Amino acid sequence: MEWIIVTVIVILAALIACILWAMQLSKRSFQCKSCSKEFKVKWNKLLFAIHSDEYYEIKCPFCGNKGCIEKDAKES
Repeated sequence: MEWIIVTVIVILAALIACILWAMQLSKRSFQCKSCSKEFKVKWNKLLFAIHSDEYYEIKCPFCGNKGCIEKDAKES
C-alpha cells in the first residue's frame, strides 16, 4: 500500500514540473515557418505540443500552418 502513495506523489510531482515548464515557455515568442509572423502561445497548448529543440508543432494563429520556431528569449 505504501508504494501506491509514493507512486502517486512521484506522478503528481512530474505533472507539476511539466506544467511549470510549459508556463515558463509560454512567456517566449514563436515564429511561424510559413508566414514568419511572431506570436505567443498559451501554456496549455505547449503542454502537449510535439517539439524537437527549437521546433514546435503548434498552429499559427495567422495562417493556420503547423510548425513554428521558438524565438530566442534574448531577442524578445
